[in-house]
Amino acid sequence: MNRRLLLLEPHFVMRRTVVTVARELRLCELHEATSHEAALRMLKTDIYDGMLADIGDDMLGLALVQQVREGSTLCDSTLPIAVMAGSLDAPTIAMFKQLDVRRMMIKPFKVKTAIEVLSSISGVPLPN
Repeated sequence: MNRRLLLLEPHFVMRRTVVTVARELRLCELHEATSHEAALRMLKTDIYDGMLADIGDDMLGLALVQQVREGSTLCDSTLPIAVMAGSLDAPTIAMFKQLDVRRMMIKPFKVKTAIEVLSSISGVPLPN
């Protein structure tokens, strides 16, 4: 379990559930952020192997992804990224695709889906 992923999720219950299951499966080392500002600080001070981020109602997640892709963080600009949202319209999906976001999830989703996405962006297969 040496892959380091950043999880940006403002809701405590969802964040704790995903972190607990990922740890139990030894999927990755998840570092938690509760806000876009906190996530950006973390991305500018540490290196991660992937990110799963809530884009937020105000679309701050888009700016976060753009900063990673522009090389404004310590992470590789090709960092594997997945996003979560309450809804996504076609123009927003197109923007995220253009930014090479690997997966987009609509809330609510099952924890199993989040774990599959973490497996995908970490490159660590789920145990059988």
